[in-house]
Amino acid sequence: MRLLTAALILAALVAPPGATAQVRPDTIARPRAAADTLPRTPPDSAAPAADSTGAPADTASADTIFHNLPAIEGGAPQGWATGVWVWDHDGLMTTGATSVAELLAEVPGIVTLLGGDYGTPAAAAAFGAGGGRVRIVRDGFELTPLDGSIPDLDRVGLGGIAYVRVERHPGGILIEMESMKYDDGVPYSLIEAGTGDLNSNMFRGSYTDPTSLGGSIALALERSDTQGPGGREAGNRTGSWLRYQLHHGDDAGIALDFRRMANQTAVADYLSKARRTDLVLRGRMRLADGLVAGAYWGRSTLKSEDVREGFDRIGGSRSQWGLRASLTRGPLWVRGAYRSFGGDDLPASRWDLRSGVDDAELGGLAVDLEGASWAGRSTSTHRFRAWTAPIGGVSLFASRESGDVGARTGPLLLPPPADTTTGADTTSAPTPALPDSVTVAPAVRFSDRTATRYGAIFRWRGVALSGARLSLETDSLLPFGLLTDRAGSPLPGGKRTGWEVWARLPMPLDGLHVEGSLQQWDSAWSYMPEQIYRGAFVYHDTFLPSGDLELWWTLGVRGRDPMTVRILGDGMDEDGNALPASVPFYQNWYARIQVRIVTVRIFVQWENFTIRRNLQDFPGRILPATRAFYGVRWTMRN
Repeated sequence: MRLLTAALILAALVAPPGATAQVRPDTIARPRAAADTLPRTPPDSAAPAADSTGAPADTASADTIFHNLPAIEGGAPQGWATGVWVWDHDGLMTTGATSVAELLAEVPGIVTLLGGDYGTPAAAAAFGAGGGRVRIVRDGFELTPLDGSIPDLDRVGLGGIAYVRVERHPGGILIEMESMKYDDGVPYSLIEAGTGDLNSNMFRGSYTDPTSLGGSIALALERSDTQGPGGREAGNRTGSWLRYQLHHGDDAGIALDFRRMANQTAVADYLSKARRTDLVLRGRMRLADGLVAGAYWGRSTLKSEDVREGFDRIGGSRSQWGLRASLTRGPLWVRGAYRSFGGDDLPASRWDLRSGVDDAELGGLAVDLEGASWAGRSTSTHRFRAWTAPIGGVSLFASRESGDVGARTGPLLLPPPADTTTGADTTSAPTPALPDSVTVAPAVRFSDRTATRYGAIFRWRGVALSGARLSLETDSLLPFGLLTDRAGSPLPGGKRTGWEVWARLPMPLDGLHVEGSLQQWDSAWSYMPEQIYRGAFVYHDTFLPSGDLELWWTLGVRGRDPMTVRILGDGMDEDGNALPASVPFYQNWYARIQVRIVTVRIFVQWENFTIRRNLQDFPGRILPATRAFYGVRWTMRN
């Protein structure tokens, strides 16, 4: 059987048909804390031979001299029971994702919402949660929403990112990202390049040097571009990252990070060209064994280069500073953060306190407390999660959360220009009306929600089956506030109940398994279809005694029922409320294949190969009917 599989690999190298998704563990295993290291690639076959004399070196080898900032650790372990999904460096390489939105499409129960092809706004929702309920924290710095009530996911790149942790809760989504770290003292390079249908191209290059300029440096460049469906919606994303660090051994250090992501689109409803820039200075120190503390300051800026009236006023800057700390003692962990923001349209401050225990013999418990202070109002949320160790192959889990959040529902706006004819300053004059596509709702809205999730997992001889009961209640549903739904208004809340199942089944072929999930609700809601499903055949195996030949492939489907979105449509309901707009049934069959030969990965991926022509997440914004993509990923050391 393995000889047959090896033969298939060689055939795939000549004409490969598709690419992969990471095989996630089906157990509740603790992930590596904050991605402290990069995985070591196989050694360079051209590396110089060892000294034949066998004499010991009188100096330390260069690859033993490297340092990382102390890691802020702690968090509920990954797994279906806890609602946590983790990708390390190898996992990100395997997914083929070029943006955070593409990565979130892999998570069961999450609906990604794209305004079109590359360069258009992107968002994601879980359990119908919208504005204020999608948070992104990168290297401890929270990405301030600048163009709505959540960060635009199209402006969050993966260049230089080595670790992504996604927590999917009935109350929202938390995305934590960590940049590349070092696991030896030699430079590391990564080149990713691909091309495909619709004149699409992708490039991502990363470089780290742990011993440079008296400290360490790292940088990344990335770009994705396309002509879009029918060649009429050209768009691109272009990003850059630069980091310089100074180290005091492994116990203390400071880092200066610069990140920029620009997007451009020919779609008239959106900003034709804009860029987001984040500049962050951070420091960390190990105060004692298991105790790490840090502080940071940062500034985020959104600049529109769209000269059309109204669009040219979107943009501005906000500063942020914060304190973070973590304590780990055996199975116990505690992690906290305090953040202060600038501007009346952002919370004055936000705090997080997370703690828990994870014991292999008994199970675990995680408690999350969050709060924010807005002008004239405070919000708070609490969340409890518990799970048991397997007893007779069965593990139980449960979670409950309750609380309210606030969200700014419009973009940052620059002041109107001064009167150039008289020289008078008109900044105090009434703000001119913006085009309908960028209508600004009241500055801040609030939404309260209570939700529960409880179920069980059964495991036996590689088989894993799970089911969970869901319920949630909210007073209102907030829009994302991006250009895709900015004209929408908050919708009335209510109650919903449902259930979700997940399964992983081994197949007779070594390395092959089937996995899938289904989430079902008693009735649909905005951003929450009545049914969401995922399913895939996933294969992964390594060949040759050296492990230098590795193969992944996936054949899968992602789909959902028709869904309503916050854009107001035609008609009224029986209570006289305007009905939200709806989008039709969505189904995307995809295939991926990736082959690694030593340090070179050859990949092909094909989205929507059944060529469904009415895929859309927002009314009228038709997504590409299909896109085949192929390329190479190549890692190099020294």
